[in-house]
Amino acid sequence: MGPGRARLLMDEINLRPQLCHMGIYTDRQDEMQSFYERVLGLVVSDTGVAHKFKRRIVFMTADPLRHHQFVLVARQEGDPAVSPLFQISFKVNSLQVLREVRRRAVQAGATDFQPMNHGNSWSLYFNDPEGNRVEVYMETPWYVAQPFADDLDLNLSDAQIYQVTEARLGPLDKAMSADAWSVAMAQKIKNSPFALS
Repeated sequence: MGPGRARLLMDEINLRPQLCHMGIYTDRQDEMQSFYERVLGLVVSDTGVAHKFKRRIVFMTADPLRHHQFVLVARQEGDPAVSPLFQISFKVNSLQVLREVRRRAVQAGATDFQPMNHGNSWSLYFNDPEGNRVEVYMETPWYVAQPFADDLDLNLSDAQIYQVTEARLGPLDKAMSADAWSVAMAQKIKNSPFALS
């Protein structure tokens, strides 16, 4: 095959990778499994030890179309002593669900709670039993240049949270609707010299 045909095949591929799951090492697999089941409603889809990968793995999901979204891997000698992750993020679809996650996380012993209004999302941060930073968030209908962080009072009503956010973002440069941002970002991706499509 000549170089022209190879280039044509590459041009036909629309490669847009999507981050779909993540795995973390753990020393307390059963406790961590229970925590993520109770707090986020994740369900074990499979668990076991592979013949080539000699350690117990727990596969968890909240999506019936994805075998796993989150994986707990038993830490062994030679693995990192602590998680090198900055945070583990989970998206929810309402402030009501975000409040319920907070209630469950408190009940399950999570620590270091920090609710944040990022303008483009309302987020709740906390630490799981092994100190991994967890973010549970809901997208807002707005975009604002990041990083951006205000306090978030989840005791306010949904309408009040919307009002507070809209008032705060109104005078900011580069604040816009999430839809307008998506259109602009699609163009930026398309025009990128590094685009894989």
